[in-house]
Amino acid sequence: MNNRVGVDESVEVNSNTTGSRTLYEHFRKRKFIWIISSIILIAVIIAVPTIIITGNNNEMEKASTVTEMLTTTEITTQITTSTTTTKSKQILPPVIINNNTKWKQNAVTVAGGNGQGSELNQLNWPVGIYVDDDDQSIYIVDSLNHRIVRWELDAKNGEIVAGGNERGKDIDQLDNPMDIILNKEKKYLIICDANNRRVMRWSRQNIDDQEILIPDIICWSLAIDNNGDLYIADMQSNLVRRFQQGDMVGIVVAGRHGTGNQLDQLDRPRSIFVDEYYSVYIADYFNNRVMKWLKYAAEGSIIAPGHASNENPNPLGSLISLTVDHMGNIYVSNWDNHQIMRWSPGAIEGTPVAGEKQSGSGSMQFMNPQDLSFDRQGNLYVVDKDNHRIQKFTIDLD
Repeated sequence: MNNRVGVDESVEVNSNTTGSRTLYEHFRKRKFIWIISSIILIAVIIAVPTIIITGNNNEMEKASTVTEMLTTTEITTQITTSTTTTKSKQILPPVIINNNTKWKQNAVTVAGGNGQGSELNQLNWPVGIYVDDDDQSIYIVDSLNHRIVRWELDAKNGEIVAGGNERGKDIDQLDNPMDIILNKEKKYLIICDANNRRVMRWSRQNIDDQEILIPDIICWSLAIDNNGDLYIADMQSNLVRRFQQGDMVGIVVAGRHGTGNQLDQLDRPRSIFVDEYYSVYIADYFNNRVMKWLKYAAEGSIIAPGHASNENPNPLGSLISLTVDHMGNIYVSNWDNHQIMRWSPGAIEGTPVAGEKQSGSGSMQFMNPQDLSFDRQGNLYVVDKDNHRIQKFTIDLD
């Protein structure tokens, strides 16, 4: 009996187990489907922003590519424009000046000319100039205003670039400056600060950056050679010295044997010019002559006036300043005839190239002409001291 009962109970147990297993399989499948659905849902949630971001990134990449293309085009255009501009400036070569060159006689006032004064449109006894072709401007030694002014061509006013702090001996002051040049790299102004017995260096970028370059020297004129060496006319010692960078003593290149009128002597060297062969031209003021000293020469040679005569014992007059052209012709200014004269090598007398004999304030006249210089195109600039102006004579190419 127990066996039957046991068998019957066993059958009932197996039946319940089968039902439970079926139910378990049902829930397991539903759970699996739920898991799969959840995974798909999560994948969709993750995928959609990724697609959006990817799309945005593609758009951004496209935009970046376009921007880069535009930027590259702009840079290329700028470079091309810059190159074209540079080339256009170099198309016009320097004009070769010779003994046949002429200048139009009606000068144009390019600085000053508004009476004697200290305003930015005025000058007060200008004595020296430096013509800077690269930035189309001139630097003017405005002596009795104790300053250096830079004047852009065609400008109505100048700007103070050195001094201008009244007369004095402080580091930021000048006292009757006499000459101005730029160093080879054109970063600094080099100034003859005559009454302070020194040569100053003044930064072009910072007017407050200045230093004493050479102390204890009565400087009257300056020049720079192709190597960047500085030449100084020392009026007190009657010498011309050459200074390399950092040198404060210098090497004597002209006038080695005291004051006098011999070929190895000078008497108040007032103006100097150095050519491409390192020859030094000197306006020997009290000897009324122009000397030329070759590089390493022990003495100089007289190249103007050449010969004096009974009718004209002093053909050069009171020699003030000089410059030299490409052919070795000398151009001088003097107090006596108020003209700019050209002296060709070996000439007996000079030829007037600018100004009338009669002094005055007209466009063809000077009153005490001082420094003179050419620009790259052969135009002539003259410091008209007592008219307190700078005159430009345009080269006549007709």
